[in-house]
Amino acid sequence: MVQVEDYSHVPRKDILCIDVKSFFASVECVTRGLDPLKAKLVVMSNADRAGGLVLAASPMMKKVHRIKTISRMYEVPTWDKEIIIAPPRMKLYLKVNAMIQAIFLRYVPKEYFFPYSIDEAFLDVTGSHALFGSTQEIAERIQADILSELRLFVTVGIGDNMLLSKIALDNAAKHQTDGIASWRYENVPDTIWKIKELTDMWGIWNGYTRMDSKNKRI
Repeated sequence: MVQVEDYSHVPRKDILCIDVKSFFASVECVTRGLDPLKAKLVVMSNADRAGGLVLAASPMMKKVHRIKTISRMYEVPTWDKEIIIAPPRMKLYLKVNAMIQAIFLRYVPKEYFFPYSIDEAFLDVTGSHALFGSTQEIAERIQADILSELRLFVTVGIGDNMLLSKIALDNAAKHQTDGIASWRYENVPDTIWKIKELTDMWGIWNGYTRMDSKNKRI
């Protein structure tokens, strides 16, 4: 019988989960010659209506005004004259996404590249070390390439599988100074086990937690 602590019997790969920080808003900042981390910008549909929907907000908008995706126009503090409200430009975002994918494919073959959304992707770099270095070094090189060529910031979760890399991205990498976090099987007791909110786990939504609370009351 294999003990839980014996990870030699568990499939282990080097997976990167990469997210472009505030993608839509960052692209709009770059096209205007602005720093994506410092500019106050929201991408909004139907901005001429009070119920206009925020599709993306720059990090500074989130930090200063707590405006985030799905906020409404009436929540945006229009008294702040530094705020830029930009209409969505999906063709532009798809074009930039194609450029980002081209950078990813410098480091892995197509069969080891797994798009997750327009601003997130998984890369299996298990077979890339001979050419590009350690998993950490590959993550840093990708960050540097995207920043120097597209002026966009990316965060990277590293894990032994897609689940670990994604949870590392969402719960640690986005809060790290260098934007990189590595969660391996050996780290599970000190990482995943200490996540307090179920919704901080990939794939668990508020609806599940409401059902769980209801079942506990029963």
